[in-house]
Amino acid sequence: MNQSIYLITGPSGSGKTALSTYFGGKGYTCIEADSTPGLCYFVNRVGKPVPYPQGADAAWWSTHHYVWEIDRLKKLIGTLHAPMGPILLFGNAGNIDRAWDLFTGVFYLDIPENIMLKRVESSTQDHSFGRRIEEPDQLLRWAGPFKEKMVGLGAVSIDATRPLADVATS
Repeated sequence: MNQSIYLITGPSGSGKTALSTYFGGKGYTCIEADSTPGLCYFVNRVGKPVPYPQGADAAWWSTHHYVWEIDRLKKLIGTLHAPMGPILLFGNAGNIDRAWDLFTGVFYLDIPENIMLKRVESSTQDHSFGRRIEEPDQLLRWAGPFKEKMVGLGAVSIDATRPLADVATS
């Protein structure tokens, strides 16, 4: 791939969708992983796709993960041509490390837990994880280790509490 591809990741409520809309409005090619049919799904411990149940509790989460279909992601990226600049992928998944080499760079949108929960609660996005009654606890259990993993892999951390235009120019 000759195209520069950047991943913008972070927990729910960090501003991924807002940044996608912002950059898309400026003519950039943006992919929202959660909104791309067939790209993201839940798997059980052995990697078999499973539906996401109502009322998923900590026990369910301990044996299931939200993942990207890496081959489908590669094919999707391979079909895109971005005349305006780089391709921007927005999203997160439990297997980002398996896709890491696809990206020219990775940016982690960092927000404190209280702001994350407030944004998720007020979100109107259909795909905003954390809105169901049982999800905020899982989001809190997941967010810290996910941040550590992203920064450990080399993601550039961005303070996503600032105004959108400031975050976009970081």
